[in-house]
Amino acid sequence: MQDGDLAFSVIGSADNAISAVTSGYRGARVNHMGVVVATHHGTFVLEAFPPEVRLTKFEVFSRRSQTENGEPRLLFGRLKAPHRHLIDDALRYGIEQRNIPYDQLYLTGEGALYCSELVVDMFRHANEGTPFFPERPMSFRDSTTGEIHTDWVAYYAYFGMTVPSGEPGSNPGDISKDPRLEIYLATGPIPGLS
Repeated sequence: MQDGDLAFSVIGSADNAISAVTSGYRGARVNHMGVVVATHHGTFVLEAFPPEVRLTKFEVFSRRSQTENGEPRLLFGRLKAPHRHLIDDALRYGIEQRNIPYDQLYLTGEGALYCSELVVDMFRHANEGTPFFPERPMSFRDSTTGEIHTDWVAYYAYFGMTVPSGEPGSNPGDISKDPRLEIYLATGPIPGLS
């Protein structure tokens, strides 16, 4: 792993609410991500994970993705050479976001960040304000039924909201498919990966 590599993971069951409505690189059902930061103290992942943006030891990040048999379910991607000049500025900006609250509503621009939103913001900043990883209209529709996933209906109802389908946003799966990224390693049984 190198500074700026993107680490994608599967947390929880393969049919959780995020995995049910998104797919990534070669169909992978990844539902969380962060950015690798290598220091003289070890390897960390800069991530937005409840309750805040933080630097997490790689071992902890990896352990969260383990199957019942202890196999971590991870994908690693690296920006292709023409884009690697963005990494240092992206990391500096991302580290400055530490302690910003985790965005449990998955909405952009609310003073809180969710995992892929942090990565989108980091690389937009490094790219002089021009979007690098694009945001797209979010879909909360189950990939098999085409209906808004019942878990999302219940989740947003808890907050007194309707599902914000169509609002701009991002997810780990979309970012993992970006053509400027080279996926160089997959570990464990990643749901959907062909």
